[in-house]
Amino acid sequence: MKKRQPLLVALAATALFAAGAAYAGPPVAVTFKNVGTSGSPAAVYSIVTSNEASTYANATPKPIASVAAGGSDTYTVQSLLSPDVNFATVRYTIGAKTCVFTTTYVNALGPGGVKIPSWNKSHNASGGAVCTSNITSINYVTHAWTVEFTMK
Repeated sequence: MKKRQPLLVALAATALFAAGAAYAGPPVAVTFKNVGTSGSPAAVYSIVTSNEASTYANATPKPIASVAAGGSDTYTVQSLLSPDVNFATVRYTIGAKTCVFTTTYVNALGPGGVKIPSWNKSHNASGGAVCTSNITSINYVTHAWTVEFTMK
């Protein structure tokens, strides 16, 4: 009986992982670029809100702590909330300048009960920051998408 227990635990863990993967929303590939000039300070990644904490928890690999001027960081975020929802909210700071970027996916019911997918992106700049957010690709079959956030 003792020899079966590790096998049962392994099978249960595999089943839970597979169920979680099937329940997850489509992934978003996030690229952050610090478009500051050479010699400018690095953009520092930070977590302030619960959405930012959730994004960090669901990111693979984890966002790096700082991105040098002219550098970039890429990671994928996949929420486990629902197969019809995903989002990423990230915050970067350069000195007194801050950019908060958000991208969302919702596959909502429309007229006649038909699901209609929508992808959005936004940014909030403060302290004189120049922020841009662009959805650069969408896979209309899997609903995965790619977004690029830049800061200066």
